[in-house]
Amino acid sequence: MARKLIINADDFGLTGGINLAISECAEVGVLQSATLMPNGEAFDDAVKIAKGREGFGTGIHFVLTDLKPLSPADKLHGLAGPDGRLPSSPAELLKKIAGRRQMRDAIRRELFSQAEKVFDCGINATHFDSHKHVHIIPVVLEIIIEIAERFSVKVMRDPFEAEGAWRFFYDLAKGERTKFVKQYAMACGSIIARPLFRSRIRKAGIQTPAGLYGISASGFMNEKIIRRICSMLEPGVSELMTHPGIVDADLECCKTRLLGSRAREKDLLISPGVKGLFERHEIILCHFGELNQ
Repeated sequence: MARKLIINADDFGLTGGINLAISECAEVGVLQSATLMPNGEAFDDAVKIAKGREGFGTGIHFVLTDLKPLSPADKLHGLAGPDGRLPSSPAELLKKIAGRRQMRDAIRRELFSQAEKVFDCGINATHFDSHKHVHIIPVVLEIIIEIAERFSVKVMRDPFEAEGAWRFFYDLAKGERTKFVKQYAMACGSIIARPLFRSRIRKAGIQTPAGLYGISASGFMNEKIIRRICSMLEPGVSELMTHPGIVDADLECCKTRLLGSRAREKDLLISPGVKGLFERHEIILCHFGELNQ
């Protein structure tokens, strides 16, 4: 069986600089997939880019943290805070879910609004994932499965770090290793949710790639890590999560810790050396819409 890799860029539509970077990585680099933020400030620009690029896979990056919702705040039963924004983190989202019976209805309203916005624009989403992997949360997962059934989407990100990611520790500068270990520990902690997640999506007939790389190394991606991933990949389809971008004033105003690292990832994804790595390892690059091919 061939080894295939989906390189996906998250946060498509968040800012113009991110859109420009994704477009460049698709034009001259190895990027063939991105997930679109329905409530991103640069959504319309991202839609134009996606529609103008034949053979590029575009999914939905559902958002329940950080940004402003699409739905009116007074219809969301407190899901949005006094500042009009969604919860600042998955932990804050969990607190709201645990504290209010009506929160499921609010989340359902918002997520359906996000999906409808994308499909109404003429984007036939190849797959679903979510900002900060909140579709790990069972109530969120159930609603996204419902949306997948409504719109006949059959593929979703498996939001759990692939085995062996601890080896990336040796590919990092010493100053990056402490933060990497913290991120790796958090990724390992989420594995408790994996059996229920996988059981539920199998029951719904939804497919996922076999493994996801890029959670622990988020913000630290480099050519050494990509080289190691090439040697680690098993036969079948895996995913590499990336965050390319160009830092502009809009991005600097966003609540994101990923700033300078986005420019570095953009450079990686357009690098002839990185493209050559995949060719030498005979790894086929594809997008989620090609999962069954």
